[in-house]
Amino acid sequence: MRRRSFLSILPSSLVAAGFLPARAHGATRADPLHLHDCTIAGSHHYDCHAVLVHLRVGDSLALRREPANRHDARAVEVWWRRRKLGYLPRNDNAVAASLLDRGHALHAEVTGIDDPDEEWEPVRLRVWLDLRGDPT
Repeated sequence: MRRRSFLSILPSSLVAAGFLPARAHGATRADPLHLHDCTIAGSHHYDCHAVLVHLRVGDSLALRREPANRHDARAVEVWWRRRKLGYLPRNDNAVAASLLDRGHALHAEVTGIDDPDEEWEPVRLRVWLDLRGDPT
């Protein structure tokens, strides 16, 4: 099976294999699927530190593909209120990039903010697959 085919059927395959419930108690098809947690990479090169005092746990973050990125062909940008904060880490962006390339809706939220004097990448986030936007 090609990677494209695999990623297009991944959510329904996880349900069929029993790794995810078909319907959790009170859940509907519209409930988002948690993909993974990570930090924002490259935050010191973008607006992250400038807006850090305004960010709050639970804030929504937009994810956008940047396929022309010369350092990473799978680059996924992280945005907050029209400010670029950085990227999903290279080690964590393959699934997100593939899903975005196939028209799936992804979003993220801030799950934690560490002291920028202690942590190089202080903002932690959670990435979600919006199943309402599932093209399959």
